[in-house]
Amino acid sequence: MADTNAKKLRASEEPNTDKQTQPAGSRLYDPYRAIGYITSNVPHSIQYRGQTAFITTAIGRSFHVYDVEKIGLLFVGPHFTSTVVSVLSIGDETFVSVGGRVVVCRRGKQVGELEAVERGELSSLMHFGDYILAISAENTVVVWNRETREMFTELEFVNESFQVTAIVHPSTYVNKIVVGSAQGAVQVWNVQTRRCLFESKSFGSGIACMVQAPAIDVLALGLLDGRIILHNVRQDRSVMQLAQEGRVTAVSFRTDDVPMMATANASGDVALWDLDHKRLVHVMQAAHDGTIPSIDFLNGQPLLVTSSSDNSIKEWLFESKDGVPRQLRQRSGHYSAPQMIRYHGHKGFDIMSAGRDRSLRLFSVIKDAQSAEMSQGSLLREARKTGTRVADLRLPQVAAFATNEAMARNWDDVLTCHQSSPYAHTWSTERKALGKFTLHSPDDTAITAVALSACGNFGFLGLASGTIEMVNVQSGLSRRLFTGHTKSVTGVHADACNHHVYSASLDGTLRVWDFGTGTQVHCVQLQATPSRTVMHGEGGLVACACDDATVRVVDVESFRVVRKFAGHRNRITDLAFSHDGRWVVSCALDRTIRTWDLPTGHMVDWFRVESVPVSLAFSPTGDFLATAHMDSVGIYLWANRTQFSEVTLRQISPESVDGDFMSTAGLVALPTSAGLVGDDVAANAEQEAADEQDAGVYVVPEQLTDDMVTLSSQPRSRWQTLLNLSTIKKRNAPERAPRAPEQAPFFLPTTEGLQPRFDLERKEPGDGDEQAPVDRTRISTIEALSGLARTLYQAEESLNFGLVVEYLKGLSPSAVDLEIRTLPVTDNLRAVRAFLRAVTVQLRSKREFELAQAYLQVFLGVYADVIKENSGELEAPLRELRAECRAQWSTVDGLIRYSACMVDYMRTSK
Repeated sequence: MADTNAKKLRASEEPNTDKQTQPAGSRLYDPYRAIGYITSNVPHSIQYRGQTAFITTAIGRSFHVYDVEKIGLLFVGPHFTSTVVSVLSIGDETFVSVGGRVVVCRRGKQVGELEAVERGELSSLMHFGDYILAISAENTVVVWNRETREMFTELEFVNESFQVTAIVHPSTYVNKIVVGSAQGAVQVWNVQTRRCLFESKSFGSGIACMVQAPAIDVLALGLLDGRIILHNVRQDRSVMQLAQEGRVTAVSFRTDDVPMMATANASGDVALWDLDHKRLVHVMQAAHDGTIPSIDFLNGQPLLVTSSSDNSIKEWLFESKDGVPRQLRQRSGHYSAPQMIRYHGHKGFDIMSAGRDRSLRLFSVIKDAQSAEMSQGSLLREARKTGTRVADLRLPQVAAFATNEAMARNWDDVLTCHQSSPYAHTWSTERKALGKFTLHSPDDTAITAVALSACGNFGFLGLASGTIEMVNVQSGLSRRLFTGHTKSVTGVHADACNHHVYSASLDGTLRVWDFGTGTQVHCVQLQATPSRTVMHGEGGLVACACDDATVRVVDVESFRVVRKFAGHRNRITDLAFSHDGRWVVSCALDRTIRTWDLPTGHMVDWFRVESVPVSLAFSPTGDFLATAHMDSVGIYLWANRTQFSEVTLRQISPESVDGDFMSTAGLVALPTSAGLVGDDVAANAEQEAADEQDAGVYVVPEQLTDDMVTLSSQPRSRWQTLLNLSTIKKRNAPERAPRAPEQAPFFLPTTEGLQPRFDLERKEPGDGDEQAPVDRTRISTIEALSGLARTLYQAEESLNFGLVVEYLKGLSPSAVDLEIRTLPVTDNLRAVRAFLRAVTVQLRSKREFELAQAYLQVFLGVYADVIKENSGELEAPLRELRAECRAQWSTVDGLIRYSACMVDYMRTSK
C-alpha cells in the first residue's frame, strides 16, 4: 500500500479543484491545456495489441496512454474530481481507480463504471480471466466481473494481523490468487469459493510487491527490508533469496531466454540480477530521480520500461554482453515545480522553463514529443567515477535566464545565473546542451540577473554588488563594466538598437546606461524597491514589480513613471508585457493573475486560482498566456480570447475585487492535459454573456437607421463570383483533348454508276458526330422541388421572406446559380412570383443590399423571357419591384426587355 508521503505526492500532482466553481472568473483567458505532465508515482500498466505495446500512466487526476515504440502520446483521459490511485489497461478499455470507484474508459473517453462498493480507496487493480480485482482501504479484496461490470464477490480479511498489500494471480492456477500482507505472510485464496486454501509463515518483513516468475509455481516477493525472495508456492519453500539497498518497489523478469531479473527501489536505482549464478550483475544508480513504482521487460524483447515519480518514462536496451543496458529513449518533465518560464523564439512554439529540480527544459507547445531537457553533460558517467549521486553533480538551481534566437545557429543563445553562485553559464538550444563558456563574476559576488542583447552578440551580468558586466557571447570575453548601483541588481535589459542598457536595483533606482561607453545617462528614482523587471523593446517601456505590491511602468524616452498599478494584496512574483505592449499581466502570492491596460491605466481582468502562480509569460504571437504554479510540475496555457472573439474591455475597480476576493466567484480551474471540456466552454460563454449584460455593454444593432442602406457581411467574392460565374466557368473549362486522325476504312465506299468512283463525302453513322451544345439557359422542367423552391413556398405561407436570403447566404455561388436556374415555372409561376416578392422585401428592408441586387440580376438574366411572355400574370409583383428599384435603375422594364432580347439573340445565333 502507498505510504503517507506517496499519497501527499499524488495529491500535489495537479491542483485541487473540488471546491472550484465554473471557470468564469476571467474575461480575457480561457483554460487551454497543461503541458509537462508525463507520469506520477502510481504504477503504470502495459498492454499488448499484437506486437505493439502501449503504456498507461496516471498524472494526478487523469491518465495518459503512450506507444512504447516512440513514447508518443496517443490518448489523454478525462479529468476526474480526485486523484487517480491505480490504472489497468485491457484491450481497448482502461480501468481507473479514483475516489473510491473504478471508472471504465475507452480511447480516453469515459464509457462506464464498475459497480460501486463502499470500501474507501481502491488500489492495486489486477486482471485475470473474466475478473477485475482491487485492494480496498478496509482490508478487503473486491472482485468484479469484467463483462457485466457487476461485483462478483468480496474477500474479507477480518484478522488485523493480516493487512493486504499486494495481490497476484499465479499462472496455471484456476480461480486462485495469492495475497501478500504487511506482516510478511502470504495466503492462497479461491475466488469462486471465497476460501483461504493456504497461509505461509512470515518472511520477516512486509511484502511490498509480488510478480509471477517465468517458472511455474514460483513468485518473486519484494520485501520492505530490500530482500527479493523467489518462493515456490506449491511446495512452500524459497528457491532463491537476494538483497538490495532500500525497499523493493517493483520486480520484472526478462522473457527473451536470458535469465535476468530487474528490481527497483525507492531511491531511483535499478538492480540487475543473473538468476543462473545468483549474483548481482549491475546497479543502475540514479536511473530516476524519484521512487520507481513499476518496471517491466517487454515480452520477448531485451527492453526494460521504467516509470518514476520524477515525472519520466525511460526505456533501457540490453545489447551488450556484460548485461549493462543503455538508455534508448525517454520522455520526461520537471519533477519539481518550475520557478521561471519564458517563451523562446518569435514564433511562440517553445517555452523554456527552470525548475527547483535544478534542470533547464525546453517544452514544445506544438508537439510534446519535441520537449527535452537541456543537457548538463555526462553526469551519470561522472557519478560512477566519483561514487556520488547524479543530483549532487547538477548545477545549482537557475535563478534567472535570458534567451535570444538571433544567433542560435552560430553560438550559444541562452544565458543563466544560479542561486548564490558567482558563475553564469551559456547554453545552446540547437544542441540542447550546456554551452562553451562559464562566466565568472569579476568581483566574485553572486550573479543575480542576466540579459542578452537584441542582436544576440552580448550578454549582461547583474551582480549582487551592484555592478553590471557586459560580455561577448561568441568569445566569452568581458567588454565593459557599468558601475553606479549600490545594492544588488534585480533586472537588466538592452534596447533593440543597442543604444542604451537599463538596470534596476535594490537601491530603489532604475538607471539608464550608454551601451557603447558604459556611462550613466539617467537615473529614475522609484518610490519602492523593484524586485523584478521586464521590458517591451519596441514600445520603450520597462515594467517594475515593486515590494509594495505595485507595478510601475517607466517610459525610457521621457525617463519618468507613466503608469502605476496597485491592487495586489501580496508580493508580486512575476509580470509580462503582451505581444503588442498594450497590457501588463502580473501574478502575485495572493493567487491572482491581473491584466492592466496601459492606454487607460485601468485593470481590465483578474482571476484567482488555488495554486500560487510563480511565473508567467505571454506568447510573442499573443495567442497564449503561460503560467507556472508553486505546487505543480506542469506549465499551463491560457488562450487569449481576443484572438478569436470580440471581447469588450471595461474598467474593474479595486473595490469590486476586494468584495469578491474571499468568495469563490472568481475562482478559475487550471487547464488540464485534455484541455477544457465542452460543458466548461458553454459555461464560459453563458457567463460572458451575463457579464456583458450586467456591465451594460453596448451591442451594435443590425440596422443603425431605417433611412440607411446596410451592406452584407458576406465576403465580396460571394456576389462578384455569382455575377461573373459564366465567364469563370468558361475560363476554367478544360481544353478538349487532341483526337487521333480518323483512319480510312479497308473497303472504301463507292458511288452508284457505270464508272466506279469512291464516295469521299459519305460518313458512317456515329463517326465524328458531335453532340449538340447544351443550352444551359433553358428553364429546367424537373418536377422535383429544389431547396430554394421549398424555402420560397414556406416564406410565402409564413410571410417571412427573410428565410430566402438566409438560405441563399449559406450556399456557394455555384449552388446559388443552380438553385435559381432550377426554379419550377409550373403552378402558375408561383416560384417566380415568390422570388420577386422576396427580393422586393429585401430591398425594402435596405439590408444585404448588394446580395439582393446580385440575386436579382442572375434571376432576370435567366427568367427574362418568361417574365416578358407572362407580364400580365406577374404585373403585381413587378409593380412592387419597380417601386423599390426606381432609385437604382432608370427603368426595370428596359432592363427586362434588354435581358430578354439578349437571351433571344443568343438562342437564334446558335
